[in-house]
Amino acid sequence: MPRPSASRSRSFNMITNRTLAVAAAVALSAAALAFEKNPGGEADAFSSWGLGARAEALGRAYTALADDASSTYWNPAGLAALGRTEVAFAYGLPFGDVGDVTIGDAVVAKPLLYSMGEEAGGAGSLGTLAAALAYRGAGEIYEANENGPTGRTFSDTDVELNLAYAHTLGAKSAFGIMLKNVTRDVGDFSDSGFGLDVGGRYEPLGGLALGAVVRNVIAPNFRLKAIKDAPPLALELGAAYDLFGFAAPCATFEITREGFYDGGLGLEITPVKYVALRGGYYAGDETPRGGVGLYAGDFGFDYAMRFGGPLGDSYVASVSILFGGGPVSSELYIPEEEGYIEYNPDEEATEEDKSDEGGDAPLYELLEEAAGTEKPGGEPAPEER
Repeated sequence: MPRPSASRSRSFNMITNRTLAVAAAVALSAAALAFEKNPGGEADAFSSWGLGARAEALGRAYTALADDASSTYWNPAGLAALGRTEVAFAYGLPFGDVGDVTIGDAVVAKPLLYSMGEEAGGAGSLGTLAAALAYRGAGEIYEANENGPTGRTFSDTDVELNLAYAHTLGAKSAFGIMLKNVTRDVGDFSDSGFGLDVGGRYEPLGGLALGAVVRNVIAPNFRLKAIKDAPPLALELGAAYDLFGFAAPCATFEITREGFYDGGLGLEITPVKYVALRGGYYAGDETPRGGVGLYAGDFGFDYAMRFGGPLGDSYVASVSILFGGGPVSSELYIPEEEGYIEYNPDEEATEEDKSDEGGDAPLYELLEEAAGTEKPGGEPAPEER
């Protein structure tokens, strides 16, 4: 489900055969619940909190639903859904009973749009670029050895820089890549590693989205003293289904090369405009979570809470801001069931087009507004006369 604002436009077509779409989402949901949490743990568990609050509130089942700046981490292919520049910031307490552990991130995503000129009659895209900086820190950790506590403390921090790129592949699919550099400091030891994730997203039917991410195609390797550490190669598969912009169930299933597996389920509901309610469950930590999203114009606020973790509840909050817009062509097209309605501000609409009988009076008002305050050639638009 896209963010309930004017930041993006997506057409969810009315289709007669929705059974296949629902069956695919339900099948993946069943698979996610059928498997228990990863019994082997995760080498990168501390730094794998991702970006933003929306995905966490949905049980991390964001592989297919990802369509905002936080897609940089969850599925870089989702960045291709952005129509405007987005900047987002997040802060959280992953373990409510341990105040010295914090997470924070900042991300900016920019679509590379350009005008194709009046003759081409449209706008083109070179894809979407994104950069993210994430910090995960734990201080005042008490040191212990085989004889017990030593009385000394140390800190554990991860700083991760992500660079991502996404582009559409036709009208229904997109691909993305994410480069990451992770610097890890544990006590007196420090090392950094470089990694690569790749992702894809496909919308085969109206409302249904499928996603896939291969994590750690190149894994960041760390050597801290004599200990080597690297996150595992993993495949994530996800599905999400948009029900008329009102509800979006989603599911993600993950399996590593070693055969360990995790899964998550989520549901996002938009009961009223500019408000989203979310809930989810992640098998990796066996805890439910929930959250809310509030949107007003170009500003958004998301909040997520994980209930009953081993070290207390978890809290994450994020804010996002949208900037600018894509280039506007002098010819705008609105898809209909058959063909297109063409609007050219250089030409006067007929009285039939603008009449209530023609049925397009509101449409032409919107098109005139979207075309800008001036027509090509400097002639004022009708509303400015």
